[in-house]
Amino acid sequence: MNNPPSGLVTFLFTDIQGSTRLSQEFPETLPAALEIHKKVLHEAIELNNGFVFKIVGDAFCAAFMNADDAVKAAVTAQNNLANAKWTDAVIKVRIGIHSGNAEWNGNDYMGYITLARSARVMSAAHGEQIILSDNAYLQLNDKVLISNNFTFRDLGERRLKDVIKPIKLYQVIADGLREDFPPLNTLDARPNNLPIQLTSFIGREKEIKQVKELLSESHLVTLLGTGGAGKSRLSLQTGADVIDDFANGVWFVELAHLNNPNLLIQTIMSAIGILESPKESPEVTLTGYLKDKEILIILDNCEHLIDTCAELTEKLLTSCPKLKILATSREALKCSGEQIYRIPSLTQPDPEAKDSPEQLTQYESVRLFIERALAVNTEFRVTNDNASALAEICSRLDGIPLAIELAAARVKILKLEKISERLDDRFSLLTGGRRTALPRQQTLRALVDWSYDLLDEKEKLLWSRLSVFSGGWTLESAEEIC
Repeated sequence: MNNPPSGLVTFLFTDIQGSTRLSQEFPETLPAALEIHKKVLHEAIELNNGFVFKIVGDAFCAAFMNADDAVKAAVTAQNNLANAKWTDAVIKVRIGIHSGNAEWNGNDYMGYITLARSARVMSAAHGEQIILSDNAYLQLNDKVLISNNFTFRDLGERRLKDVIKPIKLYQVIADGLREDFPPLNTLDARPNNLPIQLTSFIGREKEIKQVKELLSESHLVTLLGTGGAGKSRLSLQTGADVIDDFANGVWFVELAHLNNPNLLIQTIMSAIGILESPKESPEVTLTGYLKDKEILIILDNCEHLIDTCAELTEKLLTSCPKLKILATSREALKCSGEQIYRIPSLTQPDPEAKDSPEQLTQYESVRLFIERALAVNTEFRVTNDNASALAEICSRLDGIPLAIELAAARVKILKLEKISERLDDRFSLLTGGRRTALPRQQTLRALVDWSYDLLDEKEKLLWSRLSVFSGGWTLESAEEIC
């Protein structure tokens, strides 16, 4: 395609079901099967006016000017794969189709949210299945559907594994396609209480992979990070990603509002939905319930209850062999077998590099700022004139997600250049947090005060000396030293 589509684009993403298993069972014949798969997908996409812009491993990413062509390409590919002459390695592909805004920059697509959602729609499907988002469904032309004898099965509103509000999904029904499949690979397939998030999760692909690897090897993983580092969001996203590994679900236990450590066990029981028994203690009831369950519990914000959390965690893990715990805290629980993962800052640009707007989007902090800025000002744009100011903001805020979100909220009344200029007085500037957020997350000053209150007297003395003698200290460096 000479001119890849931009603006409202329909994306088709594919993935091979059980590719790891196939590589282990058929190491000699799989390469030939992959060649057939590759040829079938290329031909189906190009025959229907599609543009293959990326192949990651054996997964295809294609773009279409309209949703009709994407559906036709998907149906063609699935039929040809079903009729291909395989030897022993039979390849089955899952396909997801989603429409959204994205721009071609000459090398790749810019439109992180649209691309991420396309991947999530695809990951909900099974091999041989084609799934559409409601965005793509609404772009379809009825005449094209009728002429091709395409129909669609409404799968209802489903929660994809990006822990955001549900979207409606549809399955393509066409001649030659398999129609019946197991439940979709969405959050609804496993019991859980993961809260719906109203904003998108940005970046952290490397971190999620590393945390998942630690969880596969250990029963206790603690995410450490400064205030506003994104520990809670990372834990939620990780929990959503691994939910299929836990037959009895993933359960999120928010501890920020809990001030009485004696109520920790009851708080966990309430989150999971365990009823108290008048004949036994809450600890016995909780342990008895978890003893034979494959469950992941996320203990969020342990720092102010660190001793109680550590004691209970060790008791539960020694009594419940299939239980795993993912904790978030400012400090380690220091339990046996604990694996610690320190959350790094979001990737951030070098202000001296003078990156273009397109180059800036490679950094997670910039993508987060843009996403949150658009939420409060739909007219917001990054241009050659303000790109350097944006780079300065993300760099000076150390890539800390909460600080970046507070700065982005000021876009509704200030230009990027003004925000950058006023960062010398960041405590006064960064006060635009959500009213419904935890009090300590509504302003940068409140976040620092919360951190300060958690310190002992010796640490408070060190903190005060840092603020007097080191005017360039950051929240992250101060907490790290303490």
